[in-house]
Amino acid sequence: MKQKQKKNLLFLFVVLSICLIKLFHIGSQRINFSPNIFFHSFEKNYGDNLAVSDIVIEGSKLIKKINKSNFNLSNKLYSNSYFKQRIVEFSYPIRLDTNSQFVLALSHEEFSCSVRLKTQRLKLYEC
Repeated sequence: MKQKQKKNLLFLFVVLSICLIKLFHIGSQRINFSPNIFFHSFEKNYGDNLAVSDIVIEGSKLIKKINKSNFNLSNKLYSNSYFKQRIVEFSYPIRLDTNSQFVLALSHEEFSCSVRLKTQRLKLYEC
C-alpha cells in the first residue's frame, strides 16, 4: 500500500515538474517571457524603461519635481496620442488639466512663460 502511494506521489511530482518546465518554455519561446522581469517585478521603477519611452519618463520626472496636483501639455504633445496617454498614466496621481499653469513642451517649442525645469528634450513652463 505504501509502495503504491510513493509511486503515485513520484508520478505526480514528475508530471507537475514537466508541466512547470513546459510552461516556462512556452513563455520564453512564444511571448518573449523574461525571467529577469519576473524576478525583479517588485522592485521600485524596475520596468519603467521597458513599459514606456524615455521621453515619457523624462516628462514624468519633470512633472513630479514641481510637486503640484496638475499639469498641461503643449499642442504638439497633446496631439501625440501615444505621449498623451502614457504621460497621463505614468504621472498619476498628478492629473492632466488644460487650465493648469504648468505646461510641458518639447525643448524647441517656445512659450511666453518662464521655464521652471528643463531636460535635453523637454521643458516645463510656468505661465
